[in-house]
Amino acid sequence: MVQTVRPRSSRPGDFEDEDEQRRLSVFHLVGLAAGGVIGSGWILGTHEAYEKAGSDAYLAWVFGGLLMLLVAAVMVELGTAAPKTGGLVFLPLQSSGALVATVVATGLWIFYAINLASEAVAMTRGLDARMKDLLDSSDTLTLKGWGWALFFMAVIAAVNLIAPRIFFTINSWLTVVKIAVPVLAVVVLIVTAVHGEAPAQHDPKGGLGTDAAMSAVVTSGVIYSYVGFQGPLDLAGNIKRRGIGEAARLRRAVFGTIIGSMILYIALQVVFTEYWVAGADESNPYAHFARIAGLIWLGWLLRVVAVVSPMGAGLVFAHAATREVAALSRAHLTHRGLQTARKATLNRRYDVYWLVLLVDFFVAGTVLVTVGGSWQTLVEITGVLTLVVYAVPGVVLVSLRDHLPDRSRARQRFHEILARASFALIALILHRAGWGSMWRGMLTLAVGCALLLWLPILARRLPAFGRVYDAKVHVTLFREWRTSPAAQAALWLIGHLAVLTLLTLASDTSFGKDYAVHLGVLAVVTALVSFEGLVNASRRHMAQVPPMLPKPGAIAASG
Repeated sequence: MVQTVRPRSSRPGDFEDEDEQRRLSVFHLVGLAAGGVIGSGWILGTHEAYEKAGSDAYLAWVFGGLLMLLVAAVMVELGTAAPKTGGLVFLPLQSSGALVATVVATGLWIFYAINLASEAVAMTRGLDARMKDLLDSSDTLTLKGWGWALFFMAVIAAVNLIAPRIFFTINSWLTVVKIAVPVLAVVVLIVTAVHGEAPAQHDPKGGLGTDAAMSAVVTSGVIYSYVGFQGPLDLAGNIKRRGIGEAARLRRAVFGTIIGSMILYIALQVVFTEYWVAGADESNPYAHFARIAGLIWLGWLLRVVAVVSPMGAGLVFAHAATREVAALSRAHLTHRGLQTARKATLNRRYDVYWLVLLVDFFVAGTVLVTVGGSWQTLVEITGVLTLVVYAVPGVVLVSLRDHLPDRSRARQRFHEILARASFALIALILHRAGWGSMWRGMLTLAVGCALLLWLPILARRLPAFGRVYDAKVHVTLFREWRTSPAAQAALWLIGHLAVLTLLTLASDTSFGKDYAVHLGVLAVVTALVSFEGLVNASRRHMAQVPPMLPKPGAIAASG
């Protein structure tokens, strides 16, 4: 017999809305945003960017930062108009239906989950500088390294079992340390270079141009490094409303984090280009630079942060994942039991989604084994999935135009232009990422979508499995694609991703390389056409099923 879950109201005290009752300050929000952004990317990504773009690698951080600002402008406008914890899943569900929400939720869930694995691998690489036997000569995890990576994954998940109030405090102060140390390293190493104490560059590499820099945005961990600014948006229903208001707090945390991290990452890349020598430690180049510059104290500090910084980012993503998966479960897009705030006992009872943490650990471990423990491959998959997820809020914002609080016509038009521009630019960046990254990311997304859509059918056909897994069957909507706007919206999104993947494959051929510019223009044109198709289908869907949206300044209604 399938276990049913009693529907819950939006009254205070109900499990569904427990997250909505806690109020986060700007300090906590910055801790979430900057804590997610400042992880392992600044330690490991600069070398990858330098390998692909040479001395022009700083442009990759410029392009990535500008793209994130554009995407954030759309996401923040949507998040302030309809603040909802778990909104990255909830809002596409309201605007476009269950199938589009499933595609978005799959990408979101997987890249949040595998962040647990990538940050654990980064922590292991940072620890290897001290223990020396966690990586082999080809930078692959040894058996002992695998043990440490899995241990770090377990630690990150376990820390999320503590009370949320304590968690936010720990994370916020940990973020202060994560920001202070790289800033200190940049200042000290630049001053040292200015005074002529930097080592002579034995392996200089000239600039390889803007095309190489744009390709590095996805493949070198640039996007991966910026991901995390959406942490406050994941918990938009938690923000304090007194004083300056929730919208102002959200904007300050998100935009402040992106602009600040953009400046920091460009400065770190400049330092890397100035100090890089052949044979430098790629797992922690800045600690190596400090040592050869005679700054032993700074080197030790950077080695400690090489373990602490990835852990902090992993904590943020693991916490945000529990709220997004709970929203996914409320919508019956996955097992309904995941929506319940399960109880863990640590001197008192705290609401934590321990079952989601357990599932995420399994997903992260599976992907980690599949890619052979490669941090670079995890980063490439994350980059593709992130851009797919970040493309959809623009569609949602334009589709929900008539259902959101009144905005001035000029402001509305401005954000609609930004939404279309971000959707097209994301398509161009994905196209330039290259076939190697694209097929891995899209295959991962396809497998995840297949599981979420077909497991309910399996549960229906196998009663024994159905007693364990309980979710609605949404895949049958595709049978009604001629009349169902929700199915048509999903087909527009899937078709867009399929065309983009084929264009990327074509660009990888010798013929395609001669027409790279033309294929890039075609990717942008098809993206704009797909955007309008998605918006049109979404609006027709909402005409049949009116959206239920939370209002700013009021406790959000149940999903």
